[in-house]
Amino acid sequence: MQANDWTLHRERICIPVRLNSSVQEQSIELDYTLPDYFPDFFRLLHCFAEPRITAQKIADGAVQYTLNVRLTVMYLAEQSAAVQAVTQTLTFQRSLPLSGDFDAAQCSVRLTPETAYLNCRAVNPRRIDLRGAVRIAAQVCCEQAVEVIGTAEGKYLQTRSEPVSFVSQIMRSEKQFTLSEDITIPETQPAMLSPLREQVRLRVTETRIVAGKLVVKGEADVQILYTSSDGISQITAVFPFSQIMEGEGISEQMPHTVTAVQIDRLLTPEADGSGDLRLLHLDIQIMLYCSFLRSANAELLMDAYSTRLPCEASRTALSLMTAPTTVKESAQMKIQLSQPDAVLTKVYAAWAIPNGMTAELDENGTLMVSGTLRCCVLAADAENRPIMLEKTEAVSWQAESLQVGEELPAAEITSCEYTLNGSDSVSLLVGIACSGEVMQQQQYTLITEITEQDADSTPERDYALRLYFGQTGESLWEIAKRYRTAAAAIREENDCAGDTLTAPQMLLIPSVK
Repeated sequence: MQANDWTLHRERICIPVRLNSSVQEQSIELDYTLPDYFPDFFRLLHCFAEPRITAQKIADGAVQYTLNVRLTVMYLAEQSAAVQAVTQTLTFQRSLPLSGDFDAAQCSVRLTPETAYLNCRAVNPRRIDLRGAVRIAAQVCCEQAVEVIGTAEGKYLQTRSEPVSFVSQIMRSEKQFTLSEDITIPETQPAMLSPLREQVRLRVTETRIVAGKLVVKGEADVQILYTSSDGISQITAVFPFSQIMEGEGISEQMPHTVTAVQIDRLLTPEADGSGDLRLLHLDIQIMLYCSFLRSANAELLMDAYSTRLPCEASRTALSLMTAPTTVKESAQMKIQLSQPDAVLTKVYAAWAIPNGMTAELDENGTLMVSGTLRCCVLAADAENRPIMLEKTEAVSWQAESLQVGEELPAAEITSCEYTLNGSDSVSLLVGIACSGEVMQQQQYTLITEITEQDADSTPERDYALRLYFGQTGESLWEIAKRYRTAAAAIREENDCAGDTLTAPQMLLIPSVK
């Protein structure tokens, strides 16, 4: 190698680096004794776990987080058609080690807890034994500064640069708040005896930056299933929320992403003046995660060579982050549940829970979203006794708006409609969506260093002009690089209209020094 007098203008750019993509498992073990005011356990209807990450931080080279698991058991007492529900919350402190050299302030952590399995059995009429596990999928990403060559100048040097827009800095902010609302069960519905199940779906509906602050608006869709004098009833409500988030140095045109996550909730029934439970107070703890994106534009060197001597270029393949794009992957799934030994007379409620949703290429190279749905139907049999139908179904559909390598937003159930078919089966039409703002990534191969070979080992060229028969689609740049000449010289010598041949053509290749 030899030195030359080329001037290389370098750029420092921000690239995403995935530190960890792993799964941890937390075992669930609970020996639970029924409170005195609950009747004896006779027949299990349903048990389920709701895992949530309530706190997380990066410290001492690890992601430290708090996992809360809310366990619910629905059962029937002997000679009673009233559904009983008992709940218990378990709390775990966990740590996920990280590898590599990183700045914790420039890292983002996405922890997704899901129920792997949960089993329940009665040890005796007053004791219930629960065993199961929760999986926590962890994705940790950082931004890392890398130095590449933007433009280059010098004698004999031919360069090809492209203007590139990319994210140069990510500023993160989060805010936790409590949404407190009251729900009144109308007189047209029976009063509550006891709650069975609550479901909260959060949506961010609007964001805008005003005077250096981010205004976030959204909605909480609430569904509450409860026992009543009619058996089982349900009430729904929609509550808006609005929050202001601080961000240092943010501007109105700055791209950003916001995600709302439910941390916890508490439902408190209260009696009205007549003694009926018609007043419900609901506290929802919500965490808003926001990323503000600072963008930059730069000319980056894509290729270079010398017309005098062969060159060696050091290259690196990089994924550059660009502005976020809206992704909405959705589908409707038809699922059949049956109970051959029962006669179903009505359906009280139906719901589905997504698990393990991923986006991967199948054997045909098609990007598919796949995972499982755990479907539940709470119905009544011929004797008006509650009965639960359950089924776990594998689902998949082709991704329309997602690109390979992009992160799949969290899955949520948007609808769950049911139809009672005959006497022993129920059909569900489940709407599922993975929607949100995701960071786009563009793949580039960039030059980090370039040098000429030693002149003593390179034979001199002995021609001033030579012929080459070019093919359709060939690039003048690649032809010029092959013969160590200039693409502009080929273009001028042959009156080429563009940089790519549109038809087979005999070309005169001039020698350039």
